Amino acid sequence: MNKKVMLKISAVLTLAVAALAGCSGQNAPSKSPQPTSSAAVNENIDPNAKFDPPIEVSTHFSVGASFADKFKDEQLNTNVFAKGQLEELGIKLTYKWIARGDDQSFQKSSVAIASGDIPDIMVVTKEQLATLSKTDMIHKDLAPIYEKYASKLTKDIMHEEGDIAFDSATFNGKLIAIPNTDSSGDLASFLWIRMDWLEKLNLETPKSMDDLYNVIRAFVERDPDGNNKKDTVGLMLNKDFLSPGVGDAVGIFNGFHAYPKSWVKDDSGNLVYGSVQPEMKEALAYLQKLYKDGFIEQDFGAKDSGKAAELAGANRVGVEFGAMWNGMYPLQATKENFPNSDWRAMALLSNDDKPARPQVKLNVANYYVVKKEFEHPEALIKLINFWTEKNWGSSKEDYDKYIGNLDTGAAHLNQIRAWPSKKNMNAHLHVKEAFATGDSSKLNSEEKSYYDNIVKYKAGDNKVAQFEKVFGETGSFAIMDQYYTKNLFMMDQYYGASTETMKNKMSTIVKSEMEYYTKVIMGSESLDKFDAFVAKLNKLGLEQITKEVNEWNKNR
Repeated sequence: MNKKVMLKISAVLTLAVAALAGCSGQNAPSKSPQPTSSAAVNENIDPNAKFDPPIEVSTHFSVGASFADKFKDEQLNTNVFAKGQLEELGIKLTYKWIARGDDQSFQKSSVAIASGDIPDIMVVTKEQLATLSKTDMIHKDLAPIYEKYASKLTKDIMHEEGDIAFDSATFNGKLIAIPNTDSSGDLASFLWIRMDWLEKLNLETPKSMDDLYNVIRAFVERDPDGNNKKDTVGLMLNKDFLSPGVGDAVGIFNGFHAYPKSWVKDDSGNLVYGSVQPEMKEALAYLQKLYKDGFIEQDFGAKDSGKAAELAGANRVGVEFGAMWNGMYPLQATKENFPNSDWRAMALLSNDDKPARPQVKLNVANYYVVKKEFEHPEALIKLINFWTEKNWGSSKEDYDKYIGNLDTGAAHLNQIRAWPSKKNMNAHLHVKEAFATGDSSKLNSEEKSYYDNIVKYKAGDNKVAQFEKVFGETGSFAIMDQYYTKNLFMMDQYYGASTETMKNKMSTIVKSEMEYYTKVIMGSESLDKFDAFVAKLNKLGLEQITKEVNEWNKNR
């Protein structure tokens, strides 16, 4: 999905801005940081103790696309976070540069790294971290500092998905950065279906991929919108169908136990590239048949996700695979334009008796590194503690003061942070409990806004239907709860930086994938040539990349 749109939606869902060198031997992660000794853990240290006198800490700031038009430079020094950090921590942040948009942010950071002139605390990408791992510019062992200064709340939040995020920041056995943790589960795919169309056509909810094919066919052939025209589309699909978001096909591939663009373990324990595994063929054949039978737009190969999404607002499509937030965009438009419509999220379907497993990957937006010469690396951990406490600590007053409503609050002006992987999942569970008990007093401001909007929806306000479709009892997070409870996520097993061959060849390989798969779906290329296609990718560099990935896997 277009990153600008994703940022906009992320602001609604998470009240935050969210979004993603070295050869295989460089990032050889060990276990995440463990206490160096019981004495280190039990040392009488207040992780939130104030610096006295206050210290200045240089960093930088990137303005997200969603807020660029509202942002004023002076806000960085006058917002509630800046004041709180100075008053409670004795930390005054200064900014070496301010960037607007992801491209400018990456460019300015890359220039700073190349010149060797980095701030005390710097936000970097995975690739930039790999580059810094080969230099002498940053602290190369943050584990003792993290163990000593991270609060229990911070540790609980940052390890909610285990140690994998910290493993990804560990090079040559040393933790050289602190990950900005986020939710991998939130990346999972869902089947979204028009429940009102099922009811109108007297169809049962599909329980298999074969059932789904029959539903899609009925949505095209049996006039579900009742306008006496054959103008409906069975399945929404966009040209970038291997990129999760809106109208993608990732959930279809997962239904056939195929995991495109993901590294998975084979029977021998080696990592293999999911896009070239045999399971892909059956999923491609399924899509090919849907296209041949006229149940997918014949020009889908020319439509990006935004264009494909227009089908929803026009009441012309009945099935799509996409993210948990699709109930907000684009499916909210259906409800507003056609009040009797009813999109529902469902768990992915399977082609056999094994459950479908939604593929996900490590979700670390970026990493925080500390300049080697900086005398107070613990300041980074204290700033993260400050963020976690104001968000998920015991004080509702602090939450309202520091977080509140993103449009009027300062959360987006605080760049040093970490997210619990189950923040949105827990919001759903808390809202669900509030409805069950009739007591909403325990909800924080964010959760209370979801609750209040669901109450409005239940009273007939379709403009806020999206909150029910995501956080309500019939929403996507009700299905997400099943994914978590049944441990269904299929995690991408490679989370290192790009290998040398990846940097030079992976974009060509992915482009070749998309070209071949698109032609197969549209019938201009044969599935009989799948093995030849795999051989071509291996020659393009996939064989060498696979060797490098497995070398990384052996050393972690």
